[in-house]
Amino acid sequence: MTATVFSFITSILLFNVYIVLIAFMRQRNGFLIRFSLVPLAIMIIAGIFRLVCFVEFPVTTIVGSEIILPTILYFFAMKLFTAYNGVVTVHIYDVLLVVWCIGCIYNLQKYVRQSRQLNKSISVIQGTEDVRIISCMNEILADSRKISKVKIIQSENIHIPMISGFFKPVIYLPVMQFSDEELKNILLHEWTHFLHKDAWVKLSIYFISSIFWWNPFVHILRNELNHILEIQCDLSVTSQMDEKTRIDYLEGILKVIRASEQDTFPNAVPINCAALVSTNKEKKIEQRFKLVLDYDSDKKKRILPVLLLCTIILLSFVASYRFVIQPRTYSTVKAGYEDTFTITPENSYLSINKDGTYSLYSDGKYRCDIQEIDKEPFSSLPIE
Repeated sequence: MTATVFSFITSILLFNVYIVLIAFMRQRNGFLIRFSLVPLAIMIIAGIFRLVCFVEFPVTTIVGSEIILPTILYFFAMKLFTAYNGVVTVHIYDVLLVVWCIGCIYNLQKYVRQSRQLNKSISVIQGTEDVRIISCMNEILADSRKISKVKIIQSENIHIPMISGFFKPVIYLPVMQFSDEELKNILLHEWTHFLHKDAWVKLSIYFISSIFWWNPFVHILRNELNHILEIQCDLSVTSQMDEKTRIDYLEGILKVIRASEQDTFPNAVPINCAALVSTNKEKKIEQRFKLVLDYDSDKKKRILPVLLLCTIILLSFVASYRFVIQPRTYSTVKAGYEDTFTITPENSYLSINKDGTYSLYSDGKYRCDIQEIDKEPFSSLPIE
């Protein structure tokens, strides 16, 4: 089992495919009603695992690329400049690695900074003393049979109900007039986020998106996951409700949406919080409402199709390790060097001989002499 730059590239491509499939299936209400959210969760886990575990096995088959991948590698291996009398050579990939690291550090410090600011604010702000809110929360805690102290903060600076905290939950409420039923549904929604450990899920996906910030598909996954968590929370809260109670639940959400300013949604929810509403996109809000009204909470009806689909997903995940994309290998032609090796601008170069021919070096070893270098893969190799 080995890890190479080619297995890394293959993992990135397969991860992107997973995200496209997740985004496609998430938009299909019929799919979610028939199969639930379980297949999407399995695909998310499989995609993330495929991204971070980029290894090759002895049974892995090489899928050769003759043009696209060699061209990309040649571009990355292009020499930009030298320093210290040619001792240090800077290539394009060196610059990109530095930019990559800077982006990772920036994103991670952003999370730490926001978390410290939030914790500092929590420590100085008193929890609400509203008897109605406290009584409603105590009722929810009693029903869930969880012994936990929940701090509830109500402020005019808060536009959307949300919750934070990994071990000590804090619920934030806007200053709005809610009926007893609306208040209970909102608090139950936020409490369900805590029970589902959604804060840990959001932390994990933020860490991954901070590392692979340059891949737009990672940010698509983050947005999709946030929406899936909201759907999961909605369905969990309303699973035992009748139709009228579900409508009341949705009316409470709609009340928050209407009362919130349009420009608050992207910025009002800190990255370490889970909110009642995290987007103002009509299609996503409409999907939440339709699923709450149409979803059948009877799990027995979908056990078999869900198991079948999850099995197919897992088998495809295992099969994805059966191949890796890399430039085609070329066999040497000189006697004594009958082995095969990979020629890329990253691991190979040419050296000019006195007779006008070129010596090929790959992986730090002499391989053979070449007469002409005007064709691939030799035309893209650096000459030293």
